[in-house]
Amino acid sequence: MQTEKNRKLKITLPLKREIIKIVDERIKETLGSDMRELKVIVRELAEVPKRSEQRLTRVEKAIEELTEAQRRTEQRVEELAEAQKETQKQVSRLDKALQELAEAQKRTEQRAEELAEAQKRTESAVEILVRGLNEVRRDVGGLSRTMSYAFENEAFRMLPKF
Repeated sequence: MQTEKNRKLKITLPLKREIIKIVDERIKETLGSDMRELKVIVRELAEVPKRSEQRLTRVEKAIEELTEAQRRTEQRVEELAEAQKETQKQVSRLDKALQELAEAQKRTEQRAEELAEAQKRTESAVEILVRGLNEVRRDVGGLSRTMSYAFENEAFRMLPKF
């Protein structure tokens, strides 16, 4: 056994070149597929920042749009608050006018009651006047009859002389 261990292998130069060539091809094949995979991975990794940048750009744009929308919303809320204040002022004025109208209505109703009372008094006075007028008519009628009788009597008395 020792003889085998001690025995040195002699490799010729053409054999050595052939072995190196085979080993190089195997390394190239192994490294080649690995290199292709690495190139694909590196390309994909190179795309990641681009896609991230595109996403970041879209996110920034969306944030800007949301910020602008928020600003417009706040402005609109301020406008609505101002409109609400103006509406409240108008409601207050209308409420005041309504109270004034209610007071005027009360005064009108009170005046209508006074006029109704005056109408009743007027009707009562007219009724008294009508009764008085009827009495005057009756009295004038009686006086007229009395006077006609008196004239007639005088006429009969004076007629024979005439």
